Amino acid sequence: MILSRVVTLALIAVSQVAGVAVHSRWSVPTGFGKIRELVSSIRVPTGSDPVNTYWMANGFTGGYMGFQHNSGTERRILFSVWDDGKGSVIDVLDKGEGVTAKGFGGEGTGSQAYKVYNWKAGETVYFKVTSDVDEVKNESTLSGYYSTDNGETWNLMATYLAHNQKIPLSSPYSFLENFGHDSTTLKEGFYGNQTIIGTDGKVAQISKFSFTHTKPVRDWEAYEQKQNIGPSNEVYMRIDGDKNEGIYHPATNPN
Repeated sequence: MILSRVVTLALIAVSQVAGVAVHSRWSVPTGFGKIRELVSSIRVPTGSDPVNTYWMANGFTGGYMGFQHNSGTERRILFSVWDDGKGSVIDVLDKGEGVTAKGFGGEGTGSQAYKVYNWKAGETVYFKVTSDVDEVKNESTLSGYYSTDNGETWNLMATYLAHNQKIPLSSPYSFLENFGHDSTTLKEGFYGNQTIIGTDGKVAQISKFSFTHTKPVRDWEAYEQKQNIGPSNEVYMRIDGDKNEGIYHPATNPN
């Protein structure tokens, strides 16, 4: 009985630590219309890129794209699209070199593409997602790309066909997430160049954001979310670590 109770408490403690995240939601200009393309970039400060961290760049209703540090020897770029839970199927039409693309389950169902790619802290990686909605056929074709030369050239991750789903790129957002159990190591990211392109060709640079975060479960849990930071007016987000750590740490920049 005692052993069982100890195990139960340990599992509760682990579940409380996992899943800490902060989110920046892009403020789309009023009357912009339907979005066909999302572009943004992420730069992670050197030393703030521990394992089990996800820096998500281009999120939208139905999918997201970004990169992770998965283990001491593996980093990944990801692009995922969910079905609608009502019989929709997400087929893989194409994928880039070295990309694994397949269906997934667990947190919903859909298709996910990932590429083992040694992105480096201190460097800027760009991400782009496009969506072409066919109103007549009631389907959408979505593609995800990444760039390591400031968007001069784009590398395909995957192209999906979402059957029985119209997926314009609505409600764009980004996040920084700890999907492991290490709350002691600082995790940071600079998110910039947020751009949307409409189905009518209209282009807008996003300059306003709203911030949310998961509910703190530890007294020492530290968040930081700031806008218009650095030479490129980036969004800065951080989680975990000591409050005295970080480029814009909470000890001197209280929320």
